[in-house]
Amino acid sequence: MRYKEEAIECVKDYVLQIHKQIYTKYEGDFDRIYTEGYNSKSYTGRVIEPGKVYELSYLKCTCPMVQQGLIKNPEHCECSRQSILYILSQLEPKSKYDVQIIDTILKGAERCTFRITKN
Repeated sequence: MRYKEEAIECVKDYVLQIHKQIYTKYEGDFDRIYTEGYNSKSYTGRVIEPGKVYELSYLKCTCPMVQQGLIKNPEHCECSRQSILYILSQLEPKSKYDVQIIDTILKGAERCTFRITKN
């Protein structure tokens, strides 16, 4: 699973630490994380179903390879999906999540949006 390994390598050092800080600040309360913690000039969060379903949208593609013009294939957005799964697994190792790609900039959307469901 090439994308999983790439995703972990991409986020394990810096991005994961940011998410851990947000998780700690909001005491693991995903409803607050996705309404208060994940709202910046780069990304937004939204609660779809409290305690269960969330959306995370990146307002621009943050993938360095896409930004450099090296990748244009929307299939590569699987890497972002895998990075979200990895981060969630590090925040809550005993919980299970499903992450679905809703839309991406590489598919022509204005933003990259992922739906996260806590199982």
